[in-house]
Amino acid sequence: MGVGTFYQAYWQDSPSTVHLRFDIQPDHSQLQLIPVLYGGVKDLLAHYKGEIGRLVSRAREDDSDRVRFLLRNGFREEMRSPSSTLQVADFDETVCHRAFERLAQDRIPLVTLAELYEEDPEWKENLRDLRWAIVQDVPSTEPFAKPTIEEFEEMVLRDPTLVEEAFFVALATDSSLIGMSNLWRNDPEGRRLDTGLTGVIRSYRRRGIATALKMRTIQYALASGAETIQTSNEEDSPMFALNQRLGFEPNAAWVDFVREMKA
Repeated sequence: MGVGTFYQAYWQDSPSTVHLRFDIQPDHSQLQLIPVLYGGVKDLLAHYKGEIGRLVSRAREDDSDRVRFLLRNGFREEMRSPSSTLQVADFDETVCHRAFERLAQDRIPLVTLAELYEEDPEWKENLRDLRWAIVQDVPSTEPFAKPTIEEFEEMVLRDPTLVEEAFFVALATDSSLIGMSNLWRNDPEGRRLDTGLTGVIRSYRRRGIATALKMRTIQYALASGAETIQTSNEEDSPMFALNQRLGFEPNAAWVDFVREMKA
């Protein structure tokens, strides 16, 4: 019927923050099960030996029972991240040409992950470092921790939903990695693709690179027969605005709720 869990996020540099998660089958009442699951998690946390500075739990804004429960139990809203959907067939591919021409003039090629393997003998470390440079500017309730190569392999390269042909990297004239965008195939039928991390290192921003990278992922979705692309961004982030300009339509937001624990 439902499962309540707590964990510390190894990808975050916040050892005193504990995340709570409640998974409930759609045909069962959240109103009845969330208090039970929360009580069980609290009992487990009473035996937890680490320091707990605060609790974090996520809920969709339209999940009224869960939102009300969290607010009644001392949580406050900290960050909102609307999900967005692009109907792939509605995208006007002709708008891509100008973005790609601008990159060509600046001699900034876009390569796939598979092509990167062949071009850069140190691709794995360089891609990890690129991702780390980008992710530090991604809005989050907690600071991020730089992953080891092993952790990067586990959470990115070994993910079974990774699509190498839909993983695009932007290169500078010296072949250094300066930007990335990719899609994940979480839907086994391929009708929906999910956007991963999109971003550009600070010294190369405002040059249309992120826009071109996003357009390449949309072109891949068109060619692969996908119907939609889904993503989620913090509501005040530049990436949320970029997605809207590309035709993504906002849906209900995911909300991160935080409860500060008394010393």
